[in-house]
Amino acid sequence: MRAYQTICCAVMLSMVYHTSYGQQDTTKLEDLSLKELLDVKVVTASKTSQSSGTAPATVIVVSKEQIRVRGYQSLLDLITDLPDMKVDDKIYPGSRNSVTVRGIQGQQNFVILLDGVKISSPTNEALPVMENYPVNLAEQVEVLYGPASALYGADAVSGVINIITQKLPANKNMIVDANAMAGSYGYINHTLFLAKKLGTGASLTISGQYNYDSQPDYTRVYPNDPQLNSIPLQTGPFNTIYGPMKPLAPVTPAYQAPTIAYNIYAALTLDGFTFSVFSNYSRTPSAYSNNTNNAIYNKNVFIGQRVTTANAAYKKIFNRFVSSSSLTASNYTLDPESNYRNMFTGLEPAYKYSTSTNIKAEQQLDYKASRKLDMTAGASFESFSVIPQSADLDDPVNTSGNIQGSYAGTDSYYRPEGLPAKFYNINYFNIGGYFQALYAPLKQLSFTLGARYDNNSRYGSSFTPRLGMVYKPLQATTIKMLYGSAYLAPAPSDGYAQYGSFTTADSGRTYHSSFLHLPNPNLKPIRSHNFELNIRQYLTDNFIVTADGYYTVSTGLHTTADDNVSTHLYHNTFDGVPVDYVEVFINQGRQENYGGSLQLNLKHSIGDVFLNTYASLSYVGGETDDPKTENQADHYDAQLPFISPWMFRVGTDMRAGKFTFSPRLLLMGRQNLPGARDTLGSGIRLQTISGYALLNLSARYAFSKRFSVFMNVSNALNQRYRNVGYGMDLTKKDTELFYGQPEDPIRLMGGLNFHF
Repeated sequence: MRAYQTICCAVMLSMVYHTSYGQQDTTKLEDLSLKELLDVKVVTASKTSQSSGTAPATVIVVSKEQIRVRGYQSLLDLITDLPDMKVDDKIYPGSRNSVTVRGIQGQQNFVILLDGVKISSPTNEALPVMENYPVNLAEQVEVLYGPASALYGADAVSGVINIITQKLPANKNMIVDANAMAGSYGYINHTLFLAKKLGTGASLTISGQYNYDSQPDYTRVYPNDPQLNSIPLQTGPFNTIYGPMKPLAPVTPAYQAPTIAYNIYAALTLDGFTFSVFSNYSRTPSAYSNNTNNAIYNKNVFIGQRVTTANAAYKKIFNRFVSSSSLTASNYTLDPESNYRNMFTGLEPAYKYSTSTNIKAEQQLDYKASRKLDMTAGASFESFSVIPQSADLDDPVNTSGNIQGSYAGTDSYYRPEGLPAKFYNINYFNIGGYFQALYAPLKQLSFTLGARYDNNSRYGSSFTPRLGMVYKPLQATTIKMLYGSAYLAPAPSDGYAQYGSFTTADSGRTYHSSFLHLPNPNLKPIRSHNFELNIRQYLTDNFIVTADGYYTVSTGLHTTADDNVSTHLYHNTFDGVPVDYVEVFINQGRQENYGGSLQLNLKHSIGDVFLNTYASLSYVGGETDDPKTENQADHYDAQLPFISPWMFRVGTDMRAGKFTFSPRLLLMGRQNLPGARDTLGSGIRLQTISGYALLNLSARYAFSKRFSVFMNVSNALNQRYRNVGYGMDLTKKDTELFYGQPEDPIRLMGGLNFHF
């Protein structure tokens, strides 16, 4: 095995860099220069079509050919290979994973679009990124780095991901593409894409994906880890941090942690009209982050989440004007059967519920005033109706009647139905308007100036400007100087978060709580400002170097505080129940991020083998205020959590006749843990865990234009590596968490592809 690992690393490290960001016919890729491949049109940077090289933003485009060659099965696979991104997987029940972009942690900080329509949560819950977000239907995926609220409004803080769907070529009446895939540890993944012309100016697109993953049994993968064992499941009791517990509800005597994800998309185009519907679902274990002594890993202990989005759009060209109108309805639902079973719930099921709906109308006008000046203006109105995530409940909510329930564990002799849970019904609206002007006084110089104003009935107004300059001093050199701003709206699930427990000493006559986290309806947005310098240099048409540097400041961070010394909302009482300590979220603290990346692109050939090779070296650093000492003389700044200061990626896309091969290596430096901190001098140094080397391989052989076979190997070096999770403390002996979240061993998947 060591020899195999050495050979793999040697092969990978002998390759130099870059991703060809093209969308041309794949049979002609070897005839095009890298410069031609990179000269693609993007719409995400300005909401209008423009060249990615001259767009006033840092945008990476991944083409459908790259998706196919690299064997990407989901958006998660794709972003794992992108510069400046860190994925920590299987670390949290609600979101499964955490995606950190340039040191800004969490997928609530970026927006996911499908053809410009938002398909992430309408109220910004941090959802899992996995097979619920498809790439099998993509013509290209545009990834915009940095703040983009000047165009997209709330939550576009660390970036925007826009999945652009495939369209029928003019010379084809129908396309059918289907994959059937299976792999180790009970993995199956099937996709279908169909596009059909219905007549002149009319077409129908249908796409679907279903994924089921039994997941490795970690008690066998890590047999020497005392935090991973199946004995509690088989025999009980569980030796939790609160002492031995034996659950009353049935427990399956086997480690089970399956995941399920699926998505469905349909679109009908009639001349300038487009009608589309997208729906996805994800189900992940709610035991994630807790070890097997403190949580139950069974397949019926899960968090399930669904987002459904319907959109109607109309586009019309009037001389120099382009009018784009859209009406979108989006709904998020937390599956009522979602439940936790851990030490905090006494290992009994505790259910959750949440739902939200957003209806949005938007009108945009693009105007080409002259050869040198383009302008874009738009306005939107959004209406929200939300039931934020509930506290722990005794039973699943009956969604066919009034939303009601009782707090988990509060049923007693005098109150057999339990203590009634409080649900919040939140209704609010947002009115927004934006304007952007692109002025090019010279062919080699352009300026972009834009801004957006939003007024939200829940948290007030926001103004987010942007400014950009793109300069080409030489034909082979492009310099971008960018400023952008953004704001992260307080999601109702944060502003109205509630958790904790109640006890009774008199059989339900009265109740008491030692700790509750309760809503703060006055929580405000987090504000962000970003400065960036991007330089791209073509050494030849097929060898490109890109350097990028950024500095980001975020203020008004969301952190926890004592209600008695901050909001003064509860005065140690909640619904008539005395509470010893009430915790709330407040806006406090400041964070600075800085860093950059060096990227190399090389398109070359060795005999009849064509290669697009890529590499990137990323650095990120920064500090965040310690809220507990923010107003003290001996104030400390802490390092950023959820980052690895140094990340290196290298890979290549090879083509030799009917065979393609894509090896990709990620070298992750030491990883900063959140939570536990060690004070050193005037700063706070976070605890760290080791980095890792992750090698993924993809291979495909095309027997004909219509049929091919493919295989993916993840973690080909079979590393026992670990990711960062919330609240980990390496010095704490009695902990419900892991000392670094265990990740998957080597996994093999193979499949068949049919294309007509």
